[in-house]
Amino acid sequence: MRHGRMRAFYHVPVKQQPLFITFVYSTEIFFSIQMNVVRSAGSGGRRSSLKFQNENPSAKQLVRRPTCTIAELMGKTKFSKDEICHLYRTFKQDCPSGEVTKAHFASVFATLFPSGECFRYSVFLFRNIDRTNSGFIRFEDLLVTLSLLVHGSIEERIGWIFDLYDLNKDGMLTRLELLQMVAAIFQLIVPVCKLNFTSITSAIEERTNQLFEIWDMHGDGHVYKEDFLRYCLQNETIRKSMEMLKSNICS
Repeated sequence: MRHGRMRAFYHVPVKQQPLFITFVYSTEIFFSIQMNVVRSAGSGGRRSSLKFQNENPSAKQLVRRPTCTIAELMGKTKFSKDEICHLYRTFKQDCPSGEVTKAHFASVFATLFPSGECFRYSVFLFRNIDRTNSGFIRFEDLLVTLSLLVHGSIEERIGWIFDLYDLNKDGMLTRLELLQMVAAIFQLIVPVCKLNFTSITSAIEERTNQLFEIWDMHGDGHVYKEDFLRYCLQNETIRKSMEMLKSNICS
């Protein structure tokens, strides 16, 4: 994400920011950096990168290698052999251990969003990339997620967002899960120095209630994935924000 756009985004009142567009901006900044690596494949040019620093660089660590072959990764993603090889070389250079822990991932987000409180959001995003619940992100995990956000259909990308909101991964959202995600996004985009606990808490609850009333189509206290997909696909603002995510990551 361009830093000027982020600064302008901070000045928009939180209540006026559609939740999906907020997600687009907060996710774009991380994955757009990863796409710079793809675009530099074979070019020999300079690349943008994020360093996943080891907590103890002098300690000898177990190096985890990908569990999939290149052919298997090509089948799981829409990246070419050259792109996958280049991405892997970069991943190994930035993360010699072959894995990214939750703490390392959170520290990266802290550098990308220095004005906000990003730990909670980074943990939620980490869980949605670490689909095997292993406690670390492997190269395969990052590659599959990046491929889905760049090359996936709009249904697949919206489904990925639902999975992000679905904190316990049971296939449905509760009001509490949505409240936690909305709170994490508010903390991410509102500078810590400007936080007012009372007003922010009220805004979070109000936004959560608004969204849940729309998405809880059966009135049973749950939001189901098929209903979520149907609503999002029929909403022009959401469709445009998803295309914005895709185009900005690739730009």
